[in-house]
Amino acid sequence: MMIVGLTGGIASGKSTVSRFFKELGLEVLDADEVVKEVSQKKDTVDRIAEVFGKDILDKEGNLIREKLREKAFEDKKLLKKLNGIIHPQVIEIFVEKKRETPEESIVIFDIPLLYEAEMENLCDKIIVVYVERELQIKRVIERDSNSRELAEKIIDAQMVLEEKAKRADIVINNNSTLEDLKNQVNMVYCNLQKIKNAR
Repeated sequence: MMIVGLTGGIASGKSTVSRFFKELGLEVLDADEVVKEVSQKKDTVDRIAEVFGKDILDKEGNLIREKLREKAFEDKKLLKKLNGIIHPQVIEIFVEKKRETPEESIVIFDIPLLYEAEMENLCDKIIVVYVERELQIKRVIERDSNSRELAEKIIDAQMVLEEKAKRADIVINNNSTLEDLKNQVNMVYCNLQKIKNAR
């Protein structure tokens, strides 16, 4: 069994890399999906509303994600509290998945906050998708229609990408074309298979 952590920063292209791995036949467990699942649970919503106030809920009592996101990134203390509610539940699901993974499998753990949530110890290898800061800011603004100020706040709330790249076993560089990115993913996939088979 091989658990491969996949991380990067916002708008680094990690989701695209994740999709390429899926197309190559690898199973991917996506932390964003797990977070969404966890944050829809009634008791989680109640705990979040206690911290952030009822105005982050719509009429049906569901989270208004944009409002929650804005509040969390405006105030580091609130962001810490939010992570304290969600991260332990997410980690539990990943630990369970590792326990259930068959011996011959390679599974990708797609976790944006892999280092921040201290989940690197769940992984045998770690891949970081790297992009230059200016390009990252540009992509966040284009993708989410954010102001430059909010884009920088979101990026600065995460660990610096250079730091993540230094800690990684494998760095995939996404400053070029989509085709170049796909070629790098194919090469990494072949190397992972070799490592697994050599065990």
